[in-house]
Amino acid sequence: MFSQAIPRHQNAPGSAVQSGCDLAVLWIDWYAYHIGRFRGLMESPELQGRVAGIEMVGGEGVHSGLKFREAIPASLPVHTLFPGGNWRDAKGWDGVTAVWNCLTKLNPSVVLVPGYYVRPALTAALWCRWHRRRAILMSESTADDHRRSPGYEALKSLLIRSLYDWAITGGAPQRRYLEQLGFPPERIAGFYDVVDNDFFTVETAAVRRQYRAADFSLPDGYFLYVGRLSAEKNVAGLIEAYAEYRRGGGTQALVLVGDGPMRAELEALAARTGFGIDIRFEGLHGTAELPRYYAFAGCFVLPSTREPWGLVANEAMAAGLPVLISRRCGCAEDLVLEGENGLLFDPAEPGALTASLSVMGSLGRARLAEMGAVSEAIVARYSPRAWAAEVVRLMRA
Repeated sequence: MFSQAIPRHQNAPGSAVQSGCDLAVLWIDWYAYHIGRFRGLMESPELQGRVAGIEMVGGEGVHSGLKFREAIPASLPVHTLFPGGNWRDAKGWDGVTAVWNCLTKLNPSVVLVPGYYVRPALTAALWCRWHRRRAILMSESTADDHRRSPGYEALKSLLIRSLYDWAITGGAPQRRYLEQLGFPPERIAGFYDVVDNDFFTVETAAVRRQYRAADFSLPDGYFLYVGRLSAEKNVAGLIEAYAEYRRGGGTQALVLVGDGPMRAELEALAARTGFGIDIRFEGLHGTAELPRYYAFAGCFVLPSTREPWGLVANEAMAAGLPVLISRRCGCAEDLVLEGENGLLFDPAEPGALTASLSVMGSLGRARLAEMGAVSEAIVARYSPRAWAAEVVRLMRA
């Protein structure tokens, strides 16, 4: 067992009484996938439930004006530091103090830390250094998801090598970036970017058995996008490519699920295309409602120009959908087998997305179902159980 493989820390004189916590995990505001990851840790036999969660805020997170947080079941040992607060209230020194005090109370042996770019995360890593505990960096950054300056990259390299014992990341491009920063490859694990696959597989199948698309006032076999309506998501590019697809004789509708700062602008763009009646803006929906949208889609599209991973692709694949994924998405290399479960496209290449929409839109239901089954098989490897096993492996190292 883990408890036998790694001796737990001993309390220093005058320190907080050991709370029975081997592992603490910190995130800013908990979405459904955070809860899924946490359940994976809680259910790990090696950890025996000796896990605590720390949530910074119970209100709006880093996306001002939008609340993606999901209700956390009372049965989960999660401490919300600012239950009624937003990220702007917690990202400063109040958040620093709250994180330090919470970790001191929990007294964990290992802390999973969400990155290296905000004060509360750096506080958690520094707490580990001060108390001689182990810090694991959780990172999904790639070399291409932001502009990089040599000076800042050198500072970042020094920071992560000084503060973190291990790192856990999503896939191949994320691992390459950590290695590029000088982080030891033998100290990097995978499977960070996972969702509750079982939920999306089971619930979407149940919706398909019990309902038709018309029961939810949806078309049938549409292209589906789920996510924020913001510039880096390239939804404007998707709408323009869709309009070209329709001018070329395509017939499928486009359904957009989500909200964001560009919604009004995008609705106006859709109206100008002449196909606005077939471009559906469904608004923001919680995780429990997403299976109804995945259930009747023909193909999922993620057109982002910048995307560290793209967890909605995991959801769509667990729901059994073929996918069209931008090559700028961090998940593209690991989740898409071209021609088998979907297609990749360059969002900067004129006509590339339109061509991909045309190819997928021309396929019959049987072929789309075959590709969806491949999607489901691929993403099955990326599960909360796999993530928990990687965390345990690092803790045993």
